[in-house]
Amino acid sequence: MPADNLDFAWDRPETASSLRARLATSTGVDWLHTAAWLMREARVDQVWQFLTLKQVAESFPQLSPMLGRRRPVWEHLLRAAHELGRI
Repeated sequence: MPADNLDFAWDRPETASSLRARLATSTGVDWLHTAAWLMREARVDQVWQFLTLKQVAESFPQLSPMLGRRRPVWEHLLRAAHELGRI
């Protein structure tokens, strides 16, 4: 693993730079799989280093089935963001 491997990337070599590049260049299903992996494995505060609230909210219908046990957390956060007028 790279010395600067992300702490939540326990199962793959992944640095902040490589993850940002993948999210920037991926589209469609590939982007959804990468974003869902990030939302499952990283802490919420870490997710915001790579994704925006707008990206998460707009893609949530497609991301939701891929979030596993983390789905309720993201549903709560998006509901709160909506109630606060952030989305």
